[in-house]
Amino acid sequence: MPSIKSPFHLYDRSMIQFLIDLRLNYAVVSSGLVLFGFFWNGLRGFDWEYVALIISIFFSNVFGFVVNDFYDAPYDSKEPVKKTRNVFCSSNRNHLGKVVLITCLGLSLIFGGVVSHQIFFFIAFFNLLAFFYSAPPIRLRNRLCWDWLFVLLWKGFIIFTGFFYFSGLKLSIDPFMLGTVVMVMLVSFISQIINQIRDFTVDEITDTNNSTQRLGFHNASFVKRVLLSLFYSFSFIFCLFFGLQGTVLLILLNVVFYFFIKPSKHNHVIEFANLWLIVLFLERFMAHFSYLQQVLLSIFIVTLGVISVWYMKRIKLAS
Repeated sequence: MPSIKSPFHLYDRSMIQFLIDLRLNYAVVSSGLVLFGFFWNGLRGFDWEYVALIISIFFSNVFGFVVNDFYDAPYDSKEPVKKTRNVFCSSNRNHLGKVVLITCLGLSLIFGGVVSHQIFFFIAFFNLLAFFYSAPPIRLRNRLCWDWLFVLLWKGFIIFTGFFYFSGLKLSIDPFMLGTVVMVMLVSFISQIINQIRDFTVDEITDTNNSTQRLGFHNASFVKRVLLSLFYSFSFIFCLFFGLQGTVLLILLNVVFYFFIKPSKHNHVIEFANLWLIVLFLERFMAHFSYLQQVLLSIFIVTLGVISVWYMKRIKLAS
């Protein structure tokens, strides 16, 4: 008698695994960058239109990931792991993948239009940029340095959209704002290079002609080390200047990880920067919080620490 699949299963995998394959977890993290505008606005102005903006950015991020998989399917099908993950390499999930693609495109534009006409055009441009990154004949991801530049444009555009919502085109030269943008851009850039170095052998098989493939493994690794040194040095000095002692401590702990884990796990260390970047903002604006909010912040930071320890054990960081 054939087994009855759970309603939370989709074809040959669970619904959760399907959502992970669509990189919804990465879309959530990227969409969070739109909150920068709210922080820079002194934690004022959070309303339903702003929620619509966040939702629009989220669906636009998902569209970017899914459209990339759509045009990568002929290449990913050459490598077993990527073939399994890419929904467009499987005939029983291809149709559903196209539905998700069109749905995310439509919802991103609809929610963007709810906010304002300007935001609608921003989101439309955002989606167009994602399309040109993956679609032939332009396919920016296969042009030297353009795949790296795209990451900076992608993250920078999300940050700018959040800023525009509160401040319009009135640009600010606030040192804290500029410094945090530099840090986020650097960590995004480094993560892109790290992922390409990690997948170097696989990308050779799938004919992925990205910047790391063109530079070569050793040259790309050198660029990664230089950027990591620049990122941690700048972040440390920046947090010292603004008196963010808690974040300074987390940065030092992040750097110390390099000396206690095996080299093959070094690529995971940069992932922890996403945690202390959150703490950096919360610590900076703590003066705006009530006593209860400060207590909740302390609990949140402890929770992040527990999650970090669990994650280190899960990936066997020290083994």
